[in-house]
Amino acid sequence: MFKKKLLCALAVAAFAFTNAGCNSNKDLFEPVESPEVENLFDVEPVWSQSTQGVDKYFSQLNPCISGETLYIAGRKGKVYSLAMRTGEEKWVVDLSDEEENDTKRSARLNGGMTASDHFVVVCSENGYVYVLNKADGSIYAKFYLGSEIVTMPAFSASGDKLFVLDSQGKLTAFDIAHKSMLWVSGDTTEALHFRSQSRPVAVGDELVVLGTASGRVMMISQRDGLVLNQFVVGQNNGSSDLERMSDVAATPLLLGENLYSTAYNAGFIKYSLEKNAIVSRLNYHSTRDIAYDDNFFVLTGDNGHVYCVRRSDNVEMWVNSQLTYRNVTAPTIYGNYAVVGDLEGYIYFINLNDGVIDSKYQVSSDPIYVAPIVAGNCLVVYTANGTVDVVCYDPIEIVLPKKRFTDLEQVTGNTAALVAAQALSPSVGGSVTKEDLEKRRAEARKIVAQIEAQERAQRARYEEYQRQKAEYERRVKEYEKQRREQLSGYGLSVDEGVKSDSDDEFVEVDE
Repeated sequence: MFKKKLLCALAVAAFAFTNAGCNSNKDLFEPVESPEVENLFDVEPVWSQSTQGVDKYFSQLNPCISGETLYIAGRKGKVYSLAMRTGEEKWVVDLSDEEENDTKRSARLNGGMTASDHFVVVCSENGYVYVLNKADGSIYAKFYLGSEIVTMPAFSASGDKLFVLDSQGKLTAFDIAHKSMLWVSGDTTEALHFRSQSRPVAVGDELVVLGTASGRVMMISQRDGLVLNQFVVGQNNGSSDLERMSDVAATPLLLGENLYSTAYNAGFIKYSLEKNAIVSRLNYHSTRDIAYDDNFFVLTGDNGHVYCVRRSDNVEMWVNSQLTYRNVTAPTIYGNYAVVGDLEGYIYFINLNDGVIDSKYQVSSDPIYVAPIVAGNCLVVYTANGTVDVVCYDPIEIVLPKKRFTDLEQVTGNTAALVAAQALSPSVGGSVTKEDLEKRRAEARKIVAQIEAQERAQRARYEEYQRQKAEYERRVKEYEKQRREQLSGYGLSVDEGVKSDSDDEFVEVDE
């Protein structure tokens, strides 16, 4: 049974620029029925806990995990610290009690939480940034930006700086130790843009990478907010503001010498930091974050389709269109599956090798707006009503090693050096004065020097990564062998290839 009363709200959340579409095109974006799935396995519930939730509002209020603790917030103002293993409440505070929220509908927390070694941060649509002590939830610092904040902030690697993006496109840096503002940067040129925004990505203690409403990706110096480099992802062609929308609303992904991003109306791009150019573009429209493992990228289209692209050559391996317009979340890689949630509280386990939904599990009857989070070998699922469910399916224990590999793969040193080196080119960023160019070059040299000091430790980490990867690949091969034997009992074959909707020929699936 569809929750049709949610349809207009979901359409507004996905397309913040429309205010009449639900009336004039009532059935245009109507979600399909949840597909029938003959589950190949049962998901094991671990624990469940109730929190405040986001009420009837669409909100990407992401939880965060730090060490053995899960931090989660409700829209009205409650913030919870929960033991990751058991769900036991460590502390809870209510920010709606703060004086600045007395005349508001509520604290209107939004965007999600982020943590450093000592602090956890949550922001609000009322324009406030709350820095809380992890030990007890007490307020360490409070900042007011004056504009709504709808995406999660980011700490620098050392935790001494905090970067917050507001709804106007301004990126503000704060000094945590001195509780002061350092600088303001970013891109505020676009009046019409999505409500959902890219979160800032801190690269070590040197750079912040940011997707913007104008369709750009910017590399900004953490030291002074100087834009060291920027390039255009979005293709803002069209005769109206609506047609020219090209937001980079998904969070840019840096892997080695390449940066990957999506933009509304512009597709999925691979940008070479070494060549300072976009080297490939695929026509997937997505405003959600990209998931990846050693072999694949997985994207959720704004139409609810889930796509898998082979990393080695950017070839589409499969597309699953069974969840069309079900307001599907960004994907999460969980072992050998891409997991997504939907508007009726289902999570789907989509096999990475063939795009088949092997199992589905209903966590709640309420929507899931944010991607599940991998914690250990479990999945944390947060629904709109505030329920936190931790579930598990990991029979051969491949979830943890895969997560370690993806974490290690984001070695940021070489990437930052390449980004900084690009700032030495006079062509970067368009027309600049000689004085600005020299300032940019000096800042870039400082960043390169810092990066070189970090590379020795990163080499050691990478060698350990290669050793563990070999062991992991052995386990995956064994898993696939077991799966083939299991599928043979259903009369199915995994050796015939997977047909793409956009190709009349079969594409062989790598084993």
